[in-house]
Amino acid sequence: MGYAWLRKAALGALTVAFLLTLISPSAWSRKKKKVEPTPTPTVTATPTATPEVHAWNFNQDKVGNPPADFDNIVGNWIVAVDATAPTPPNVVALQGGLGAQATALIHGLSYSLLTVVKDPTEYSDFTLEASVKPVIGRFDCSGGVVFRYVDPSNYYALVAGCPSDYFTLSRVSDGKVEVLQQKVVPTDQGAWYKIKVNAQGDHFTCYDDNKMVFDATDSKIGKGRVGFFGANDSQAEFDDLTVTIMPAEAAGGGAASAAATPAAPALPPPP
Repeated sequence: MGYAWLRKAALGALTVAFLLTLISPSAWSRKKKKVEPTPTPTVTATPTATPEVHAWNFNQDKVGNPPADFDNIVGNWIVAVDATAPTPPNVVALQGGLGAQATALIHGLSYSLLTVVKDPTEYSDFTLEASVKPVIGRFDCSGGVVFRYVDPSNYYALVAGCPSDYFTLSRVSDGKVEVLQQKVVPTDQGAWYKIKVNAQGDHFTCYDDNKMVFDATDSKIGKGRVGFFGANDSQAEFDDLTVTIMPAEAAGGGAASAAATPAAPALPPPP
């Protein structure tokens, strides 16, 4: 009997503990604290550099007149119709004939024919493209582009010629002609060719029908206008002159160097 109260007390404690277990929420059933996700930083896309493009296709020019946006420096350059042109119907045609042949002979078959864009903008770093079709010529049958043109005695010219099948990059400086690079490249009369030069600083990468032919380094002339080129009595057609200028941060780059192979007469000096 002496321990009866102890047993009753113990029983009461067990009963209370049991009841607390029933009414208390289990640990696993308690609401867990919501874990907030770590915010992901927003990435701002870098704007794509947009090139500046200037293009001439002559389809708005009047046939039989000189191209409206060009200065005819030397030679007879007019707008003509050619259904085979890359962007028909109009092209710029370099006219020849007996008068051109006589003039070429007077200048010792070293006569340069030039027309350049009137816009006084002087381009330094750019990609210049044009379509050229050599047509005919007794002494020469060539066509090309002029770039960094300063005046008739200072410029660069990239020229494709036949029947000698030459592809030439030349510099005219103070009236003196220097061939910078030259290779044999098949060039047919009556066929259209796309020629291109990428000029970045003193580095020129030159292409014929999208094939890299050679590159060269020269720093004599830093900037100038652009246009078309012919030689002696050559008759040729030209279309789609395009100048593309990349923003400064996107400019640069080039191709592997290729050695020059002399294969044709040097570019004629200016008259």
